[in-house]
Amino acid sequence: LTKALHDGCDGKLPVTVKCRIGTDLDQPFTKKGYAEIDPDQEYSKLCRFIETVASNGVVTDFSVHARIAVLQKSFSPADNRKIPPLKYELVHRLVNDYPELTFSLNGGIDSLSMAQQQFDDCPNLKGVMIGRGWAADPWSFAMADNLLYRDFSYSPKNRLEVLKQFGEHADAEEMAGDPTKIRRFIVKAVNPLFAGEHNAKRYRIALDEIAGRPKKLQAEGKSLESEPPISELILGAALEHLSEEVLLRSPEESYERTIIEEEERTGGRSLSVSEWQERRKTEEKASAYAQSLEAPH
Repeated sequence: LTKALHDGCDGKLPVTVKCRIGTDLDQPFTKKGYAEIDPDQEYSKLCRFIETVASNGVVTDFSVHARIAVLQKSFSPADNRKIPPLKYELVHRLVNDYPELTFSLNGGIDSLSMAQQQFDDCPNLKGVMIGRGWAADPWSFAMADNLLYRDFSYSPKNRLEVLKQFGEHADAEEMAGDPTKIRRFIVKAVNPLFAGEHNAKRYRIALDEIAGRPKKLQAEGKSLESEPPISELILGAALEHLSEEVLLRSPEESYERTIIEEEERTGGRSLSVSEWQERRKTEEKASAYAQSLEAPH
């Protein structure tokens, strides 16, 4: 498969592989049974897979989720994301044992400090993949360039500045497209910007109203021309519902607060991630329902 991909693009594009540290094919997964698996034997199987995939020289870059993939039908994708134990040490061993290859680590990393810890534990690690943590609370990663890459060329002063810059982009997008079709997608981008802050829910409710306004006006036979631009609406919602302290807090100050909150947490995923996952489920259900209403009968 990897050779076909390589040949299909005439070798002009890199072919990378994202995988897990193994599967439960040899032994059906149970927590107790998995705990009894010999770690060296498990690592040996992982090495054979890496060596096989890399043998023809096409793939040299791997992103490895540090859990096994449980292939039982009773195991949902959500189960696979959180139930099998994380074994970061196996990915670290790959990095050290195969210096000719590059590895990025994935799985269970929700915050910038957790990513930092992985680089501290394994300095030759190429990267750390973060999905839900960033999507749920993007502002908590505002210091990523400074802390991980020592790049100080640009850093937003605060979230008020981010909203003003985003507003310019949002206005341009609406001028180029149909607000009744694209506004909800535009607004969604700044929905989690104030995750965990006081009155963040009120801000999100206001954004939802802004997102639905073009369709509402269309249904009423009214025009958007008399409405303020979307940039003003988004900024107005933030100024109305969020405090000046929150809007003007710097990335450095926010990061310090995040570290304190992580130290106080007893374990598990952050509250921001949990809330984001619940909102996402609600949005998906609402979207599916809206599509069913619009579908021809």
